[in-house]
Amino acid sequence: MDAQETRIYAAVLIASAVLGTILVFFLVSIVRQQRRNLELHKKNIMAEITTLEKERSRMAHDLHDELGPVLAAVKMKMNSFELTHEEDRAEMVRTSEHIDELLKRIREITFDLMPNTLLRKGFTGAAKEFVDFIGRNNQLTIQYHADEIPYISEQKTINLYRILQEVVHNTIKHAGATSLHISISLQKNNIVLSTSDNGAGFDYDRKLATDAGIGLTSLKSRVEIMNGQFYLESKKGKGTSYIFQIPVS
Repeated sequence: MDAQETRIYAAVLIASAVLGTILVFFLVSIVRQQRRNLELHKKNIMAEITTLEKERSRMAHDLHDELGPVLAAVKMKMNSFELTHEEDRAEMVRTSEHIDELLKRIREITFDLMPNTLLRKGFTGAAKEFVDFIGRNNQLTIQYHADEIPYISEQKTINLYRILQEVVHNTIKHAGATSLHISISLQKNNIVLSTSDNGAGFDYDRKLATDAGIGLTSLKSRVEIMNGQFYLESKKGKGTSYIFQIPVS
């Protein structure tokens, strides 16, 4: 190789090295930007969910500690009246029954918004109470099993509970199922929440693309901010199965 060829070869090597360096720089920049965008996206979702949960907690407190006692006091005052006419007594009974229904509905709404058990007994304790509550008030038969799980943060506890709520409510409202199996287990430092029903099933992609998929979007968002995994299998006429894998730490 003569001197000119050596210079050309060296120039090609230098140019290749420069282009390679520029390419690597742009690739690293793109990856870093994607990571920043992902972190920003998670922070935005977390801020929205945190705001939502604070509002739910406030509403639950107002209903349980303010409106509920007022209605109970009104009922007690009404029952102290001495009525002589049969029609008045009958109307008093009907009004008292309406108040009982309102108090029952307030308890149900408060339970959905923020059950006291959630922060006192943790996710599995609140999940068991929720499943028992649903079983008493619906025709859905629920099989429930939960392993002991380690301590997890309050935020993760609430998000897992909301995921379970969303799945159960979807099953009741849309699946037309008669049975639902729920399992909570600990597998390789992951909390695994799995459910399966015998309902009608649905088209996942189609539902996610419509307003009816808002619940699914909420599930994905909550799983995402916990750095978890979300699997769903559903076929028309063959039921729906969910698996959520959430890291303990």
